[in-house]
Amino acid sequence: MPNKSFVEDMITLGSGVLSNLADARHEIKAQAKQRASSLVRDLDLVTREEFDAAFAMLAKARGAQEDIAARLARIEKHLNLSSVKSTIKNKKPSLPSVKTKKTKRARK
Repeated sequence: MPNKSFVEDMITLGSGVLSNLADARHEIKAQAKQRASSLVRDLDLVTREEFDAAFAMLAKARGAQEDIAARLARIEKHLNLSSVKSTIKNKKPSLPSVKTKKTKRARK
């Protein structure tokens, strides 16, 4: 039966094409990932952990600065140096908020 062998040949050809397409998909995905990694490296971007660490150091430094400014104001008041212009700002500078967002890890 020529029709049966033709159908079997088409099924075999179709499965070969699907297999090649799946392989091409994986290869393109790997190349895109490699190029994205290279681009990120070239842009010298920081990781989330590095950013959070730097932000924590900034918050700590600002807190220490506010403590020192308050101590200086108390010392000036104690020594009656009210004529000295105070460099303390009444309004505290606000830190930008960093939202902690749990991200889903990509499936490998």
